Amino acid sequence: MSHSEISPSNAHRWMRCPGSVKLLRKVPPETESSEDASLGTRKHALMAQFAMLLQSSLSLGLHRSDVVAADFLKPHPLATDEMRDGNFGNQLVEYAEHLMCNQKYGGGPVRTEIELPLDLSSVAPGMRGTADAVIYSHDDTTIEIVDYKSGSYPVTPHANEQLMLYLIGALQMTSEGLCKYEGGHIMTIAQPSVENGPMSFRSVTVSTDTLREFLFSAQRESSAARILKHPIRQPSNTACQWCRAKAICPEYHEWVSADVLIDACDKTGDVKMCDQLAREILDNRKRITDLIKSCQEYAIGKLNGGDNFPGYRIVEKQGRRSVIKSDAVKEDLKVLFGLESLQPVGVGTLDRLARENDVCIDFAIERGAPKMTLEPIGDFSEDFKTEEGD
Repeated sequence: MSHSEISPSNAHRWMRCPGSVKLLRKVPPETESSEDASLGTRKHALMAQFAMLLQSSLSLGLHRSDVVAADFLKPHPLATDEMRDGNFGNQLVEYAEHLMCNQKYGGGPVRTEIELPLDLSSVAPGMRGTADAVIYSHDDTTIEIVDYKSGSYPVTPHANEQLMLYLIGALQMTSEGLCKYEGGHIMTIAQPSVENGPMSFRSVTVSTDTLREFLFSAQRESSAARILKHPIRQPSNTACQWCRAKAICPEYHEWVSADVLIDACDKTGDVKMCDQLAREILDNRKRITDLIKSCQEYAIGKLNGGDNFPGYRIVEKQGRRSVIKSDAVKEDLKVLFGLESLQPVGVGTLDRLARENDVCIDFAIERGAPKMTLEPIGDFSEDFKTEEGD
């Protein structure tokens, strides 16, 4: 069993739906990561490297002000112009200072481990993880796990399975394991409050007893996923949200269609769309659209793997992420087009202004990478035509 099948990052899925692990083996593997995922990986690496730089500088007796985020970002190959010109540098400082703060836990010095590898084989054979940061109090009575999230969708630390597994791994690295630390421990999500705003640090406290109970539950569900011939599949909003097996999961299909995707026509062919049915469909629109998206990903995976998928083909389309490259370029564009501000002007509007003024602005826009997309073959409009006279 590979590390990626049962790991801390997907514990929200396999702990709720152990059967998803074996079902995912039947789905074509992902062939590419999204632009958002690639950008998140860059930001994650920069956060860790800057925190390590500050940690090393402080150990050499330098002051915090000697480590400047702008100087770190300017030559860095992972940094984009948007990161260099925006608020990302401030986020780097806020994150690093949170990890190095000596005022935690009674004012004594703390010991911070950044990008700490964790052995979680006590949960499942071969399970590994890497904690973004582990902070040990000066008297070794409290441990804080910090996990950085780059996305704008808020993530809660409350009952966060990934963080609980990381905390178990960090505790088990100590000489006494889960027995030594009887006090409360801290799980923290570090995340921008808005896309380009200041960092937000949301924390919850969890007891050692709670961690022990969670460990037993994680061991039980991981064993079911690995050993049982037909482990249970239990759809839920949390378990199914990022699962790529929705397209071939009978339980998910039944969950989506229960009382919603029903035959809304009677024997005469008249549509019976009552308010109740319309509300149920609207209430379940995310499940329905997630099923459609999963089917698209399944078809694209087969086509990328060289298999046939009748009625559809893959085409290359422009990526959805297009941005003005930097604040400096924005100033040039304001002068070029005689605008007071570019704040409400999107890339589409810039393209229109460029055409109207016969100006090339390719230098100003960072285009999204092309993306492979599913497209129907031929014209399917015959399926929707009625008899003449209807």
